Amino acid sequence: MICMKISVLQPKIIWGDIDFNTKAIQGLIDKSRGELLVLPEYALTGSLIFDATININEWISKSRIAKSKLKIRDGKQLLINSVIEIDNKIHNACELLPTGGYQHKLFPDKPEIEAGINPGDKQTIFLLRDKSFKVVICSDLRNIERISTAGLDFLLFIFHFSDYNFERALNDVKKISLERNIPIIISSLVSDKNVGWSSYVDNNTVISLPGDEGILEIEIN
Repeated sequence: MICMKISVLQPKIIWGDIDFNTKAIQGLIDKSRGELLVLPEYALTGSLIFDATININEWISKSRIAKSKLKIRDGKQLLINSVIEIDNKIHNACELLPTGGYQHKLFPDKPEIEAGINPGDKQTIFLLRDKSFKVVICSDLRNIERISTAGLDFLLFIFHFSDYNFERALNDVKKISLERNIPIIISSLVSDKNVGWSSYVDNNTVISLPGDEGILEIEIN
């Protein structure tokens, strides 16, 4: 059986400061030991929810440049979430670098829809080192009954924990893990609005980072 090492990167970011956030992310990439490195939702920018006046096209352009500058060592893959534009459609998407592959958010939040973000139309099954997994982005978890996890080795939940949603979201993840008997890895970040606590959940077992910048190292057999 092939073992897969996963590094959940939990950066401490400044909302809207893409240059600062890129440096924070690169620092964690450099320290990570995993073959799959996982970043939380809107890791380069912070969430759209906190400011309705942002220039979405500027965020897309600056995020594209920032991703091109990230240095990923040979043998590693980085799953990074950002706003992207493909075929003249804007998406909240997780992108696997450097090899490619996307999961678009299937059910965008109201602020995202108002900013021009389009829903995705398919579920991607990623395959790395003989392990298969899917990515669920934030509010897509509320529609988990529409997302099959049959045959998967684990599920990635790309999210932002905050004080108001922490207990509810973690209980939802534990319930799904129990019902479907699947490990779920939650990727979150630290900011003035978000509290960290990236976690590995396997049924009722929960292992979490605290509310500090850091890396959660996981092995999936």
